[in-house]
Amino acid sequence: MFKNKKRVYLLLGAVMAVMAVVEVLFAHPHYHMIWNSVPGFDLLIGFAGAWVLILLAKVVMAKILQRDENYYESSGKDGGGNAQ
Repeated sequence: MFKNKKRVYLLLGAVMAVMAVVEVLFAHPHYHMIWNSVPGFDLLIGFAGAWVLILLAKVVMAKILQRDENYYESSGKDGGGNAQ
C-alpha cells in the first residue's frame, strides 16, 4: 500500500497529534482519575494496547498456530498419507 515507511510514520504522527488536540479541546473537564488529567493519555493507552495485541498475535500466537509448509503432506506413523 505504502512504498515509503517514513510517510506512514509521519501520517500516523499527524493523526495522533490531531487526536490529542481534539481531546484537549473537546474532552469532558471533570476528571475522575489522576491519569485522565493528562492530555492524550487515552490516545496513548489505546495505541499501546493495539501494539501489544499485534505483537502478541505475531510473536506468540504465530509460533503456536502456524504449521510447516508441508504439514499435511507428510506421512504419519502408519505411512498412510494417501487417503482414497
